[in-house]
Amino acid sequence: MTENKTNENTNGKLRAIEIVTRVAVVLISLGMIYWYLESGFLAFGNIIGILFFTITGAAAVLFDPIKKFIKRLRRNKAMKIILDIIFVLLILFCIYCAAAICLMINGANNPPEEGSTLIVLGCQVRGTEPSHTLRMRLDAAYDYLNDHPDAKAVLSGGQGDHENISEARCMYNYLTEKGIKPERLFLEDKSTTTNENIRFSEEIIKQNGLDPRLAIATDWYHEFRAGMICSRQGYTCGAVSADTPLYLTAHLVTREIFAIANEFLFKS
Repeated sequence: MTENKTNENTNGKLRAIEIVTRVAVVLISLGMIYWYLESGFLAFGNIIGILFFTITGAAAVLFDPIKKFIKRLRRNKAMKIILDIIFVLLILFCIYCAAAICLMINGANNPPEEGSTLIVLGCQVRGTEPSHTLRMRLDAAYDYLNDHPDAKAVLSGGQGDHENISEARCMYNYLTEKGIKPERLFLEDKSTTTNENIRFSEEIIKQNGLDPRLAIATDWYHEFRAGMICSRQGYTCGAVSADTPLYLTAHLVTREIFAIANEFLFKS
């Protein structure tokens, strides 16, 4: 009797922990879905994030029937192997996501060497005005140039759809209006990707005899991948990190997780 009662108490505690965990997973999933939707648009990062947390939340709600269904499937030897492989892949994916976020944070906290040439990576321009994200990058660039009066900067970004001027020209206008001398700024207005930003800026740095040590002004989550590209081209690189608008962070960090994987696998 005593042993049975002990088992019942243990099972009751485990069941209570399971219920609390499931409720927490559902609440976290709903919070994350709201965060992705808060950006106000659907793009790759949002779609992947919403899909992932919808599945996670649904799995927590339907845990008992799913557990029974999986037990039935595992009676088949082939299905057991397939399910084990899927489980391992999911664990590895979660580990990779955590590692990628840690690398992003580390990359954002890598100060540049004294005298480094600043490369400001472009972002969306609305007509002729910088978007909120680009403005935050430019404010970080302005602080760096203000603190390092001898430093030069390459403003890198071409002209995209619905942009009346190039991102480089927009950045130039913004920084000169804030008092940065035009002779400190070099425009690179052809690039459309981060790889092109760095590669085309490299040509300007060589042509004008600028310091080959680099400081990259971009969003904090983007610094690690920008540093990867710089290192691949033989440059030392530090971070001049801009804050990312909170409502966009979930979407952009999710997208960057896959962009880092793409950089590792296909562009190294």
